[in-house]
Amino acid sequence: MDDTDLSDDRLLSRAELATLAGVMRPAVTNWQRRYKDYPEPVRTGEAELFSLRAVLRWLDSRQIPARARASDEPAGFTYADRIRRNIVASDHARQRVAVLSDEAAGSGLLSHEEERARQLARLLGPMADAVRGGASVTDYLSLLLSLVFLQVSGSPRSVTLPRTVQARSKAATAALLQEIGEAADEALRLRGVPPGMRTAIVRLEPRGYADVVEVIRLTDGLGIDEFRQLVDQFGSRAALPSREFFTPRAVVRLMRDAAVGAEDSARGVYDPYARAGEMLDGVAERFGGVVPLTLRGESPQRGTLRLAGMNLALHGVPVELEAGTAAPWNEHGWPKRHRADLILTNPPFNAHGAVPKAREDIDWPYGPPPPGSSAFAWLQHVLVSLKDEGRACVVMPVSAGTSTDVREREIRSRLVEDGAVECIVALPPQLFSGAQVSVCLWFLRRSEVVGEEILFVDARDLGDKAARGPRVLSDEHVGAVTSTVRAWRRGTGFRPGRQSAGHLAVAAPLAAVRSAGYSLSPADYVDRWMSKASPADAATEAAATKRALSAARRRMKTVDAAVDALSYGPLPLATALSYDGLPQDWRRVPLGELVDIMAGPSYTRLPADARSAAGNLRVVMPKHLREGRIDDRDMEKVSDDVARALTRFRLSSGDVLCVRSGAQMLPALVAKAQDGWLFSTNLLRLRALEAEGEPLVFPGYLLAYLSLPETMHWLKEQARGTAVPSLSAATLALLPVPLPPLAHQRRISAVLDAVDAQITAHRELIQAATHHRSTLAAHLLTGVLAPE
Repeated sequence: MDDTDLSDDRLLSRAELATLAGVMRPAVTNWQRRYKDYPEPVRTGEAELFSLRAVLRWLDSRQIPARARASDEPAGFTYADRIRRNIVASDHARQRVAVLSDEAAGSGLLSHEEERARQLARLLGPMADAVRGGASVTDYLSLLLSLVFLQVSGSPRSVTLPRTVQARSKAATAALLQEIGEAADEALRLRGVPPGMRTAIVRLEPRGYADVVEVIRLTDGLGIDEFRQLVDQFGSRAALPSREFFTPRAVVRLMRDAAVGAEDSARGVYDPYARAGEMLDGVAERFGGVVPLTLRGESPQRGTLRLAGMNLALHGVPVELEAGTAAPWNEHGWPKRHRADLILTNPPFNAHGAVPKAREDIDWPYGPPPPGSSAFAWLQHVLVSLKDEGRACVVMPVSAGTSTDVREREIRSRLVEDGAVECIVALPPQLFSGAQVSVCLWFLRRSEVVGEEILFVDARDLGDKAARGPRVLSDEHVGAVTSTVRAWRRGTGFRPGRQSAGHLAVAAPLAAVRSAGYSLSPADYVDRWMSKASPADAATEAAATKRALSAARRRMKTVDAAVDALSYGPLPLATALSYDGLPQDWRRVPLGELVDIMAGPSYTRLPADARSAAGNLRVVMPKHLREGRIDDRDMEKVSDDVARALTRFRLSSGDVLCVRSGAQMLPALVAKAQDGWLFSTNLLRLRALEAEGEPLVFPGYLLAYLSLPETMHWLKEQARGTAVPSLSAATLALLPVPLPPLAHQRRISAVLDAVDAQITAHRELIQAATHHRSTLAAHLLTGVLAPE
């Protein structure tokens, strides 16, 4: 058998080659290390891929040992023969899943989101090395950003760019790059943004004209979401200094949603240090088309200002961007006359050249800042740029709230006494890519009414830390902190102490702030104001947590007894094993042959504005997949009309849900109580196929296998290589599943279910004990309760 029957030369990872060859992954690594003639890898970013045809030619001379051959593999069968056979089976499974995905999406073999994810994966993977040559990755990202910008903004020059190869000379390639750069710069100039994309794009060194044309073709159909992902890639890969790095989108959402009291209060929005426009972009995303917006931004960094101009132009919202300075208060004519309803900004704390100059004509409303710091200069610039009753949120260093500098303490005292400080939120460390800074959010207001207290929120323990990269605030954490601020502001529903997501919040009266030396650090207040309950209420609360602890202890004893009663032992030595070590009555089957895999509905069919807390049918999202089950807290719903249009995406008891796009997490099993719920875009639904009225795979067994660390590693590896990790239905269908007889699957599932119940009960006991302890501490350490 030769490889002439292969229609394409695929690039495969070591893990993929190992799966096709029926060997462990280290075997492929050993082939590469031990044999000098093993094919060289093709590097794509950080990954190493191998030409399938080259590997097949190398393996054609390597026969499978007799002890490792399957029963249907004759003597002389090579590893290359096995790979070819498995490819045929894999392609058959791929085609089957593609047809199913076609039926689910309504048109095309892939959903629009899946197709765009694949386009972005190719652009950021193989095409990056093919086009950038010796240029920097940011130059290549400038090309991608320009192409998406030209297309989404409707530039006529985008239509004229070639989609087919018409020339192959180096001169034609250079001319095409120059044409793209000039088109992008022209579009920027028309929007009042300083040009400069051409300079970056012409530095690229593509292998040939065809590669540039392929990049143009792959950017077709990409939109605002992909543009944002490319901007994020630019920010993370450009190794920007602190005065230029971008603000994480989760932080932007928190600032925006907590600062805006009502939609009408966000008409005129200003960012005096716009970076890549992420603050203004967040406002346009939330309120564009809802209220008439006027966006204004300034930045001394022209490179990132261009990104901001492109980013905001895609929204169709009026925007004014200026090449400002890192110290606007040093300019004559400060403060400017135009003022904003809302200001969101992340200024550079101590950027070179931003230190306030000594000028007699400058009128600092709260006092001159010290010469070595610009933090309090930015705060005053923001306040003088607000309209009356306007609000602002500013990213500030932690030290700004506690510094002992005489001038800074004096400014803090004046800000507090003037009622300019509304709320301080301490954020977790390591939120910013490439920076380990810890920051606080200062929520400010310009009003003649002085509030009686300041809200302090300690959210330092929130956020999820990935193995690599910065900490990330989840949607749940953003929503929880936002809800806390809003509840306190409206005066209803706020209770001091520990909040729903685990953060602490207290409203300190101004007298307490004065007695603390005008410290504006949440850490100085949360311990003092943990409890405001009456002694009777505190005793009732402590008794309730004690009863919950006793109930958890009883449940734990019951499940412990059930696990103690389980019995299992080693496989009998006489049991016959297959070539890969499984018992003879087991099989290893591609997942696509055992289950029906369906991707969630497209964003166009289930948009964000179709979901709310007031609907009738719940929607499961990736954040609801927790510890193998579906957590029904904080769920959005859809109306009956939307639900009827999405009948195909209703869940059934026994379905298994996997993450399709985004960070991989443990899959979850659908319970009877969740029968009929919908699943969202970024999920894949697995439903066991049946034969003669019996499932081919027992759902509990499948969930256990999918939750193994080795399986999760396989899923994460397959999802890598894209701006947003994405696992397609076709790829998931290739997962090899060891499959015992159905009765054996049920027994395995029953054992693991019992142990899962034990883990849950012990976890609930720990949570109950922790809650009981924190309740006692809050009341004992504030004198509300006393030990007897």
